Amino acid sequence: MKLYKNLTTALKERDEVQAIKLSLKSKKSPQEIFDFPNLEEAYLDGECESFPDHIPGWGKLKILSIKWGSFSGDLSAVFSLPSLENLKIIETPIKMFLLPLGKINAPIKFLSIKSCGLQKLPEEISMLVEVQEMHLPGNALSGLPFAFKELSTLKRLNLDNNSFQKFPDQIKQMKNLAHLSIDSNEFDEAEKARIQREFFIWPD
Repeated sequence: MKLYKNLTTALKERDEVQAIKLSLKSKKSPQEIFDFPNLEEAYLDGECESFPDHIPGWGKLKILSIKWGSFSGDLSAVFSLPSLENLKIIETPIKMFLLPLGKINAPIKFLSIKSCGLQKLPEEISMLVEVQEMHLPGNALSGLPFAFKELSTLKRLNLDNNSFQKFPDQIKQMKNLAHLSIDSNEFDEAEKARIQREFFIWPD
């Protein structure tokens, strides 16, 4: 699969493009990048501040990676992409994110939100019914939504370097969770002892 790193070149071969890796310098993401009908992988960095509300041209997109340090918009449209399986959001300011009302069309299996200042997950996170891995290190999470325990397909969870003072007990009800990492949080010694005693996990 050819990886296009120049938007001008990609636009000339629009119907052939399956993968792009672009550094976008403008504050507004150019509309042209959302109109590649056969695009399967997109790796985007730069200074974009917003994301469109509707992305009809990304119907085949499976992998999306975003690293936009000046972002201040809404990413809810991403969760409506009908083929998206792997979503990575890295060093992109999002204190919380919204999910589409009603139903999430994206069959997301792998979700990574790393070093984004994320403070809260939406209660509707339980609508990610196919998610297998969730990596949320380097954020500001101090709790998980009550419905988080309903993620029955989740097998790996990384909560390293967040702001948890108390271990999220609903994790204990997640029978299919095989790997959990919760190092470098704000647990005091008493809470660490409880985690070891009740959950057989030794956090750093």
